[in-house]
Amino acid sequence: MRNMLWVMTSLIVIPQQISANNSGNTNLVVEDTVASTTPPPSRWERDLFLEPKTIRPSQKTLKARIEAEKKKPEISEPIVLRLKTTELRPLLAQLATDSAFKKISRSVRANFQLMRNLETRIEKKASDAVEIKDQRPTVALLTLSHQDLSWIDLEKLSQALAYPSLDPFIPVDEIRSLKSSDAIVNQRWKSHFGARFNEIRGRAESWIENNPAALQMPFSALLPDHMRTLLGRYSPFRGRNCFATALQFADSNIIQTKNINMVREAGHSLALINHDEFSHALWLGYDELSLQQSTLGLEFGDVVAIIDAKDAGAYTSFKHAVVHIAGDIYLHKPSKSASSPIEFVRWKELVQTWTPLLKQFDVRFFRRRPASRLNEQSPALAIEKIRWNR
Repeated sequence: MRNMLWVMTSLIVIPQQISANNSGNTNLVVEDTVASTTPPPSRWERDLFLEPKTIRPSQKTLKARIEAEKKKPEISEPIVLRLKTTELRPLLAQLATDSAFKKISRSVRANFQLMRNLETRIEKKASDAVEIKDQRPTVALLTLSHQDLSWIDLEKLSQALAYPSLDPFIPVDEIRSLKSSDAIVNQRWKSHFGARFNEIRGRAESWIENNPAALQMPFSALLPDHMRTLLGRYSPFRGRNCFATALQFADSNIIQTKNINMVREAGHSLALINHDEFSHALWLGYDELSLQQSTLGLEFGDVVAIIDAKDAGAYTSFKHAVVHIAGDIYLHKPSKSASSPIEFVRWKELVQTWTPLLKQFDVRFFRRRPASRLNEQSPALAIEKIRWNR
């Protein structure tokens, strides 16, 4: 039974009650349906400290992304600045290097070529909020290119493109109890981390030894090495998406696995995993959790696939994928865009984002099959499975 009970009960359309006095009223009002923000049960039963965080692209990444238009146009995704004004001077004041801005400030003629170049590239649009047809455009879009590296300040640009996120932390007393072999804490960690328990426990104890004065440990310290290095990082190119991120959590080589990542989409990097490839990887290396298994709680690393229940019979029903971390916290990449980094997210934010985008919000849960290696399957078998899914 694919649909979990907690989701099924939350998707019922509840009509407003009609009073006895208005029994003749035929205008039945039906409440809007919104998927429940109650998160799926988790085997992690302790609260986490959640701190707001700002993720910023590095100057190196920004430079590579701007240069990609010239060096790797086939997978580039330009940076587009949305301006509140069509004037260039405020833009230069906010994003230009000090030397570039001083040139413009002294005299427009001193850097006439730059100003003219920017003006010809600006795409002016009417604001969405403005309905008066004769009003002059109030929104302008500027696509950055490699020639802008001569005047733009990458540090200022990084601040302008900052992305709000959050960081979950574990109280240090929890790890100290784990280290002292507290039976209750050990059992809770074993239940939540499953086959990864010994590895995770070693990471936690090592972190405590290196940070003896700390009161909280970032949950990111417990992530696999390859995921920890990707967390919060922006890619210079369009391509890595939610499906690739979810599968990579358990297998760092998934992108190089030829019988999984078989299609090379134009305009995307090799890090992209599409719907049918994701479906095939789940079929090869994961078990879908039954209703009974899901009520026992999700483990660290379980994959949660957000689907459109109206299209549940096809592999295209997979719309998004996240990895369960603890409690109501998940790890995901919001999109395949180079503008979205891998981050932690709360369940309610996922529901609020995806419910309006789907005909019927639903989920399926998957757990990595022990000792399974996706690259041991033959490409021929993969192709047959994908054809069958279609």
